[in-house]
Amino acid sequence: MQLEPLRKLLQERYPELRNETFRVDDTGWSNFVVIVGEKMIFRFPKTEEAKAIISRETQILPQLESMVPVAIPQFVYSSAPTDDIKYVGYPMIFGKPLYREEMNGLSGQEQEKVAEAIGGFLSGLHAYPLEKSFDKAIDPGLTRLFYENFLARIERKAFSYMPVELQRWTRQTFQSFLANPDYFRFKPALLHNDLKPEHLLYDFEKRQLSGIIDFGAMGVGDPAYDFVGIYRAYGAAFTQKVLSHYTREIDARFLERITTFYVKTISFWTLFYGIDSQNEKLIQYGLGKLQAFAKPKRT
Repeated sequence: MQLEPLRKLLQERYPELRNETFRVDDTGWSNFVVIVGEKMIFRFPKTEEAKAIISRETQILPQLESMVPVAIPQFVYSSAPTDDIKYVGYPMIFGKPLYREEMNGLSGQEQEKVAEAIGGFLSGLHAYPLEKSFDKAIDPGLTRLFYENFLARIERKAFSYMPVELQRWTRQTFQSFLANPDYFRFKPALLHNDLKPEHLLYDFEKRQLSGIIDFGAMGVGDPAYDFVGIYRAYGAAFTQKVLSHYTREIDARFLERITTFYVKTISFWTLFYGIDSQNEKLIQYGLGKLQAFAKPKRT
């Protein structure tokens, strides 16, 4: 995709945008993103999968808005069903990503306020009635099947990039997880699926979480998975603060699934993206993250 044809399309369709500036944000994986007037975001999906995701977002997010205590994208522009070029447009939520360094710079009271907002967001998100948007019955067995297939995909696609020791660790980690029936006694929920500092926007003037963005990975699964990015970025103590404000069911193995499996294996997504994009730097980064977990701990 190129900017100029998309600029022409939007300006012809929406006269109010004719005097606005247009620029590309190339940080997304699945969408071509255009920033209009430094206040609107337009996403153009690059793949059929991304088109399906946008369709689901436009169906779910308007219903979710009243269920969560923080701002989420509100779609005000969208392509017609018959359009060849699909897109959505929504007002930018102002704020800066809450990276670990920025979080550490907040006072204890401010961190507690952020934890409360994230806990409230996840409580509302995970309470979304699945029957509104998903036709077939959802059960934890589908999560088990997903990770069985995920392991097969890793073996097929990534093992050739991995040393034998890392291959062995991967099989052991997945097989231990899949063999434990207690890990699959959760109640499935609607997930953000990519909750990390880049998607948590903080208003440093108002000293509060201003919004949560990027629902492109949204799906149904284990609610514990939505805490993985929080745990990785901010640590166990802050995760416990978020959990103290989380009002949904927390089963007996909730935190254990995060620390013994999800946190350890999430970097396979980075590795896959590096392989798909032939980005050697990303490949090595993903491998490094995985090897840090696979390396035996010194006693």
